[in-house]
Amino acid sequence: MFRMTVRCLLLVVLCGVFTTPSNAADAYSLVEDYTNPREFAVTVEMKVTGKMQASAGDKKTAINMKLNANAELDYDERRLPPAGRDSRALRCVRYYRSAHANIQVDGQTTLPRLRQKNKLIVAEGQPNGVRYHSPERPLYFTELQLLGAPGDSLAVLALLPSRDVEIGESWKLEDWTAQFFTSLEAVEKGGIECTAKSLENDLLQVHFAGELTGAIYGAFTTVTVDGDFWFDVKNRYVTKMELKQSEKRTIGVVSQGLDVEAQVTMNRTLKTGEKSLSDESLAGVPLEPNPANLLIAFDSNAWNVRFFHDRLWHLYKHERDAAAFRLVDHGSFLAQCKIAPLKSAKPGKHLSEDRFLKDIQTTLGEQFHGVTSVEQVKGKAVDGEEGRYIYRVETFGKIGDHEVTWIHYLIAAPDGRQIALIFTVGKDVQEKFEGRDLQLATSVEFLPVANSAQQAAEPTQADRTK
Repeated sequence: MFRMTVRCLLLVVLCGVFTTPSNAADAYSLVEDYTNPREFAVTVEMKVTGKMQASAGDKKTAINMKLNANAELDYDERRLPPAGRDSRALRCVRYYRSAHANIQVDGQTTLPRLRQKNKLIVAEGQPNGVRYHSPERPLYFTELQLLGAPGDSLAVLALLPSRDVEIGESWKLEDWTAQFFTSLEAVEKGGIECTAKSLENDLLQVHFAGELTGAIYGAFTTVTVDGDFWFDVKNRYVTKMELKQSEKRTIGVVSQGLDVEAQVTMNRTLKTGEKSLSDESLAGVPLEPNPANLLIAFDSNAWNVRFFHDRLWHLYKHERDAAAFRLVDHGSFLAQCKIAPLKSAKPGKHLSEDRFLKDIQTTLGEQFHGVTSVEQVKGKAVDGEEGRYIYRVETFGKIGDHEVTWIHYLIAAPDGRQIALIFTVGKDVQEKFEGRDLQLATSVEFLPVANSAQQAAEPTQADRTK
């Protein structure tokens, strides 16, 4: 009897080891294969409401401005091989059929859009979000803002878990993933958690939510996200996302304060017909970024002037008689550049060097302590403009108790048009700034006056939409 009992117990144990219960949970893989050359048709609709804050004249109080914005993006998308680990593993190339927005701030309306000649765009992951560039030409600042709407179809792929998950199971995103998805430059605390909610018709619904505090352009920022995405477990791709994202940002050195909420709907479907991003259509297209196509273009119809700057320069103000840019690197303010047109001279003439020096001393007043160097710069010819005159003057002085270097440029066209640039740099950051003025100044182009009306320009209210 004892042997029979042991034998029965062994059978029970063996059955328990080698038999799978009928009610065991299924686990699902939520991995999208980047090696598959398939294309997706993507549409994004975004609505933003809230307020923007700007510093008042005394800088102690803030002016609240009502903000409403709507944006629509429509593009085809194809994954590209990784360029590195973590966020840099996410890359794609896109063909935009359209991208436009309507932004209203305190009664002022801007209508940013993606230019027709920039339909082909490469999107690639960076630690602080998705970076966009055109393989053919630099983008405008407003185009970058338009493309960088919350809930990008590339960014949502970072929410996918690296392991199989069961219905009801939760996972917390890695720190780099949460930062990448919210486009924060630095994260102090917080995170995002995902939960596999349900499966219906091969679509697995995942809920995600969380709050992060950190910085954008050096301004203290809190971002809260709450949304769902759906993963097609049969065809293995993210097919839809609904996102509600709120952002509270203090007034920074290059950006206005924000207290806004964005509602985003992204739909993504497999393309089965004609492909816009086939191997043939992409043959010979430089999909890797380079210093030239990562520059930002600035056009002014009012001045008939164009120049290019790197992405650490941020447009701070743009008015009819002047524009101001600020240089921010890893949240630190390094320099400011003010650009203004001057009264045109006779063809072949320009403001004299002596007069330019006297104007500099008059403008700086008691802050001016002396001249460090003067030189005529030979910039690279731009579209045959070898006749450009570029004169550089470096001065030094003090603003309050702070030692400052000013770098002044007088740039003139053969037809007499002139523009002045002044860079303001603190002595303590001068080494970090070295050479940045020359890149911007030598890129200045004087556009043909007859064709100026045909040039697509940055809106004069661009600084209001930051």
